[in-house]
Amino acid sequence: MTDVDIRELVRHGATIEAIRRHRARHGGTLLAARAAIEALRWEFTQASGPTLSAFEAEIDQLLRNNQKIAAIKRFREVHGVGLKEAKDAVDARADALARRR
Repeated sequence: MTDVDIRELVRHGATIEAIRRHRARHGGTLLAARAAIEALRWEFTQASGPTLSAFEAEIDQLLRNNQKIAAIKRFREVHGVGLKEAKDAVDARADALARRR
């Protein structure tokens, strides 16, 4: 789980600083940190209820249709991340959708 200060940065929209801190604290590539922060952003978006982007809605629809592999592939295409980073982000989104039900 991400540290509380990183979660607060994401909650307040300070995405770049959240990515910097995540990378400094947990290592890894910029793309991996970005994917982790994107997963957190999705979690907060779901909780607060703002309108989803077309991409987020597309991923949600793929997950609702049990097309997780397609969602991971699409995430990779859009964000240019590796398989693990995309899977982690999509898994976080799937968990957020499951909690909503």
